Amino acid sequence: MDIKDLNELRGEFEQMQRQVMDQSCEDGSCDMDTPEDYPDYLKAIYAEIMPPVKSGIYFSRWDLKRMAEGLDESFAIDVRERMFKNFMQWVATPEDFRAVIEQFSKNMDMKCEMYREYSERYPSSKEIFESKIQKAEKAKKYFQKVYIEFFTAEND
Repeated sequence: MDIKDLNELRGEFEQMQRQVMDQSCEDGSCDMDTPEDYPDYLKAIYAEIMPPVKSGIYFSRWDLKRMAEGLDESFAIDVRERMFKNFMQWVATPEDFRAVIEQFSKNMDMKCEMYREYSERYPSSKEIFESKIQKAEKAKKYFQKVYIEFFTAEND
């Protein structure tokens, strides 16, 4: 079999795969962007808290793992988004969510303390770290807003 034959065979195979996928995904069951069991508020939290550009804090995979262990939860090191989902998956009550907020707040406070220390040691970096601290404070307020909106009876 020469290269031309292999390319033709590959093309036929890819065409057959596309046809099978098109037929099996007509009902939208192949939409991987909307996982089930992942409430909208978790997507919103992920979008507002996890990007360092928004929260001023980078939550590493190890940070997520340590925060979960602080709540006696455990999961494997994985992609950050999946780890976040696993971490938040067990939240079912206002108390659970409050515990998650406390873990995130502790982590943010710890990193903000480091930022303050760096600002003192390296005064020319103060503006950079002050911006990150302000973003972290806004992120903590955002958690409180989500808690009130989704977990308190006031909004029922």
